[in-house]
Amino acid sequence: MTDLLAQPAMRLYVICAALLVLKMWLTANGTGLLRVRRGVFITPEDYAMTGKPKAAPDEQIERIRRAHLNDLENILPFLVVGFLLAASGASYRLAWWVFVPFTAARVIHTLLYTAGLQPWRTLAFEVGNVALLVTTIALLVRVW
Repeated sequence: MTDLLAQPAMRLYVICAALLVLKMWLTANGTGLLRVRRGVFITPEDYAMTGKPKAAPDEQIERIRRAHLNDLENILPFLVVGFLLAASGASYRLAWWVFVPFTAARVIHTLLYTAGLQPWRTLAFEVGNVALLVTTIALLVRVW
């Protein structure tokens, strides 16, 4: 592992991956925290445990939850192909141009999704989407 971390592209990947996982952790836990604070749960047993009547869905909670689900669809593939690209000996320059925009776009996407700001949310999503596509194509080119 020390040899891998000696590669600048791998170190950059590790930083981006850690930030993305931390962001996903925050959205997942933010959803749960808001559910408890506002008394809006997803399952009947949660209402039974708290003794509160079933509440209508809360749009802010749902926004954060949907942002988290979107992360699962996008960040998890990045964690795999990004790691493989970095481990393949990709240049730091290539890694920077795909890892940094992807990471920034995913953070910005979550903020914009939570705030309900369109078309900016879609633009942030597409920046990340293109970065993920380029990462995947770059990996295929390196190993082909």
